Amino acid sequence: MILSLAWKNIWRSKKRSFVVIGAIIVGVWALVFMFAFYNSFIEAFSRNGVNHDYSHIQIHNPDYLIEPGLEFRLSEVEALEQSLNGSQSVKSWSGRQIVNGMLASPKTSLGVQIYGVVPDAEAQTTGLESQLLDGTYFSAIKRNPILISEKLADKLKVKVRSKVVITLQKLDREITAASFRVEGIFKSKSPRINESAAYVRLSDLQSLTAVTGLNEMAVYLNDSELILPVKDSLSAVTNDLVRTYREIAPEFDMMEQQSAMTKQIVTVIIMLALLFGIVNTMLMAVLERTKEIGMLRSIGMHKKSVFRMIILETCLMSLIAGPLGLFFGYLTNMWLETNGMDLSAYATALEEYGMDAIFYPSIENVTYPILMMVVIFTAFLGAVYPAIKAIKLDPLEAIRKL
Repeated sequence: MILSLAWKNIWRSKKRSFVVIGAIIVGVWALVFMFAFYNSFIEAFSRNGVNHDYSHIQIHNPDYLIEPGLEFRLSEVEALEQSLNGSQSVKSWSGRQIVNGMLASPKTSLGVQIYGVVPDAEAQTTGLESQLLDGTYFSAIKRNPILISEKLADKLKVKVRSKVVITLQKLDREITAASFRVEGIFKSKSPRINESAAYVRLSDLQSLTAVTGLNEMAVYLNDSELILPVKDSLSAVTNDLVRTYREIAPEFDMMEQQSAMTKQIVTVIIMLALLFGIVNTMLMAVLERTKEIGMLRSIGMHKKSVFRMIILETCLMSLIAGPLGLFFGYLTNMWLETNGMDLSAYATALEEYGMDAIFYPSIENVTYPILMMVVIFTAFLGAVYPAIKAIKLDPLEAIRKL
């Protein structure tokens, strides 16, 4: 009987009920969209960092992390190569010699990190070849080709086929230099690479430094779920330091934590707005029905039944509005997953953080029932105060009111 009465009470004032239901629908839709947007934001940040910079796993000499230098090379390269080549989990890997140096043009000079790479391996591991804006990928210039980022090219005032000079310090502290010719200009989705990285062939850099061996091995996997098993298997064949991209770059965890905190804060703000809206609307409904509630109490309805009736009214509205809000949010995300959300107007700012200009919002299915429970809980809280006001009414005084 209480449930039937609560249902009828909802539709006695359709406008008021539709206002509450509409507010809940909009709030839930906004939450679904916000969760999906932040998920895509973090996913793009992680994906670009892994695909174009850190890869899933990197291997270094432990001392290289304290003071990067040519003397701190990988000690068991052959064992690592055999393990990587024999692993079904590894999609590609790239061995590098990395050295800090100066890159000079006729206009200016800059401090850079010079990556000596095997072109094919680097292209498969970080997609460097696909990021070229101009020029070719280690194919047109036979002697000392170099790839630099668009930012470095602008600062150095050079273009394709311009000559630049690399100056660096060898193991014996002797300064050495060699001229290179710009073969290609790229634009990476990694801000770090754009700011300070230049790529040359591994053999050319080893000739310049007079040092063989590698400082770094970057490993890209077929599936990110395989990171820990592969890390353990590589650690078993080498004394060098094997780290995942999250261990290398703590900003990935920091961004995820900030995103989670932001989603919680926004959820609380939206739910508080709904809460006060529900309290106000249901309190008005109680005050308008003072005489009716007094009559119900007079004919024997218990206070608990009145309390349950008010609570049920609000919860029923949330059960109508919540699924509708989730459904509209789902449709919005489905459309955006296919067509994308174009933020090209903010492309320059997004690139500074390693983001794409087009987002594809996505949300985990488990989020939907969680949001539904949050809405029901909020509706319950919003109905408590009006319900308390209702049961505190004196039946005789309530009947006398017009």
